[in-house]
Amino acid sequence: MRTVDAGNCTADGCKFQTARPGQLTGASRRLVDDIRRHARTAFAGASGSHDWQHSLRVHKLCLRIGPEEGADMVVLEAAAFLHDIGRASQDNSNGSVCHAAKGARIAEALIGPMPLETGQKENIIHCIRAHRYRSDCAPQTIEARVLFDADKLDAI
Repeated sequence: MRTVDAGNCTADGCKFQTARPGQLTGASRRLVDDIRRHARTAFAGASGSHDWQHSLRVHKLCLRIGPEEGADMVVLEAAAFLHDIGRASQDNSNGSVCHAAKGARIAEALIGPMPLETGQKENIIHCIRAHRYRSDCAPQTIEARVLFDADKLDAI
């Protein structure tokens, strides 16, 4: 069992770990809840199949799969809430904008000032960029693979 170390902060950010697989506590829970609040506002008026409810279902699937795969749940939960944050840009452009690439840029600006380790930030961005089936960016991390699978499972 991993332990919580919410006070392990350096100039590069804070190291957040889960108390038990799939259960964030303390500073980690507050951070992911903050990301969730920011993400939700981006889904006002989103299309049906990729609305906020879709992100919540994907998040729920990630909570089931992630711990079994040994995922960093801070990264995975954040990425689940943010993975379709660029969807409105794709819809408004009639598909000329890739929502995964646009979402990665939006998420990068959002999480930039947050107290995460550099590697966690990079992984969240990678997860978002790699979650699209038609993307040329294949999922390379456990978290990206779990998000990719959870997103596809919700589409079934």
